Amino acid sequence: MKFKDFIKEKLILIIIYIFIIFLISFILDTFDLITPALVMVVFLLVLFGIVFIFSGFIQRKNFYNQTLNILDHLDNKSLITEAMPEAYFIEGEMLKKILKITEKNKLEQINKYKFKEEDFEEFMELWVHEIKTPLSTINLITENNPGKVSDSIKEEVAKINNYVELILFYARSQNLEKDYIIKNTNLKDVINKVMINFKKDFILKNISLDIHGIDYQVKTDSKWLEFISKQIISNSLKYLKENPKISIYAKKNKENIVLYFEDNGIGIDKKDLPRIFDKGFTGQNGRSKYNSTGMGLYLVKTLCDKLSHGVTIESEVGKGTIVKITFPLGSMTKEIERKD
Repeated sequence: MKFKDFIKEKLILIIIYIFIIFLISFILDTFDLITPALVMVVFLLVLFGIVFIFSGFIQRKNFYNQTLNILDHLDNKSLITEAMPEAYFIEGEMLKKILKITEKNKLEQINKYKFKEEDFEEFMELWVHEIKTPLSTINLITENNPGKVSDSIKEEVAKINNYVELILFYARSQNLEKDYIIKNTNLKDVINKVMINFKKDFILKNISLDIHGIDYQVKTDSKWLEFISKQIISNSLKYLKENPKISIYAKKNKENIVLYFEDNGIGIDKKDLPRIFDKGFTGQNGRSKYNSTGMGLYLVKTLCDKLSHGVTIESEVGKGTIVKITFPLGSMTKEIERKD
């Protein structure tokens, strides 16, 4: 706070005060009432005005400087109303009161939004459960009635299941902070669990599978890593070509552990790669070969960011695609020293 700004703010008050002093002096002079005592009174009034102005400036300057300093060092800026120093002038008290009312209103709005979000998530959970029940029944019927039609139905049901799972995990990912537990997780356990879901696909489509070197422990949430892995493998299965092969392996260096998902599929056009993680982006392959939603890789990227994992994609048309998930090394991340 600058002194000249303070003077500008109090200019009208200062002018009125000076006018009153001059008026008193004029009256005393007109009626010849000037005495040493009255001169002293006028002098004291002037001195009082000067002291009042300077003390008011210093008081406000200290208050605002302290408030700004506290704000700079405060991690949670919303707590500023609790940390602000006492204000011994009316504008400061009004500022604190306004900030408290604003903060209270903001918290009410946040709580209202959280309630709606939780209500929506509960609805999605219920909806997914309800829709999965008839899908499971359809699967059971097709299992008991093998044939080309049943195979086609099973394939479509699998797609619906995948979309339903996408919807559920998308809803959960919006409030990930409440739905994840970071702990030491074995990559081998996660991948083995994920591959159970794709067992039939690999057998029916005669896909060569190579899993090796994944016996590492990383810091992550196993549930979300399973979902991420499922989305990546699902993408590989969509865009197969002759003699399909999928390899899953891991490598460790000084800074991190990298999990690789490699396929020899049709690959991704170079012009599509920069937007591959964009929400709703399907690319040339998604539009021409498969009715893609453009949500799978978007969720993979979103979840990796929230879990502090890196994710990159390398691809070449006609040769295949490599997806890398990077887990930073730390005190909680280590290789399990055991042999298969």
